[in-house]
Amino acid sequence: MAEIEVGQEVTRLLAGTIPMQLKVTQLTDDRIYCGDYTFDRATGAEIDEELGWGPPPEYEITGSFIQMPGIKYEVKE
Repeated sequence: MAEIEVGQEVTRLLAGTIPMQLKVTQLTDDRIYCGDYTFDRATGAEIDEELGWGPPPEYEITGSFIQMPGIKYEVKE
């Protein structure tokens, strides 16, 4: 997601279905920060070490993600 910029609004999908608008507050090579929320820049998966959320291979699940162009998401029940 190279085209993302600080100040841009993105859509976070909680549980893959509940939309929440967030503003990008900081970027690093591998992370997107939206206030208190942190996302993987390659996949859009939310990273939350306390909950064990994040992208593979370090994590197996995430509870939310920001929509990223070109990525198909699978929501498990």
